[in-house]
Amino acid sequence: MNIALKCPHCKGVINVVAAAGLEAKNAECPHCHKKMKIGDFLPCLSLQVDDKRYQLRFGRQWVGRQTSNNTAEIQIPDPSNYMSRRHAVIELTCQPTGIRCTFEEHGTNPTSLQGVELIEDDIVYLNVNDCMMLGDRRMFLANQFE
Repeated sequence: MNIALKCPHCKGVINVVAAAGLEAKNAECPHCHKKMKIGDFLPCLSLQVDDKRYQLRFGRQWVGRQTSNNTAEIQIPDPSNYMSRRHAVIELTCQPTGIRCTFEEHGTNPTSLQGVELIEDDIVYLNVNDCMMLGDRRMFLANQFE
């Protein structure tokens, strides 16, 4: 199975064959010729919130409410303050079947996946177009090529 990745330097898209641990291997972008770990390339996955997309990267990243003193890598505006500052962890890894995306619940306010409420420390797999509610913010796992 091929997975699409985006070069963080030139934004060129490359396709690589999926394999476990692929993100630790080295590669050269065929467009700009920068050499880097494949894990430094960005998967073409993002969180879609309203009309804005938040680019995901390989590894663990916190998702939470945007505030001036927040350390979450993905910070989403939430005027209602119903989303926690560090609400959940999303992790992307390479597997032989493609990119695996897991979602780990840590918020103090409700979170749901496809309408099913999650409880603290739940870990679930996400697929493209899955709908999540973090607090009262609706978001989708999006593929850049849809």
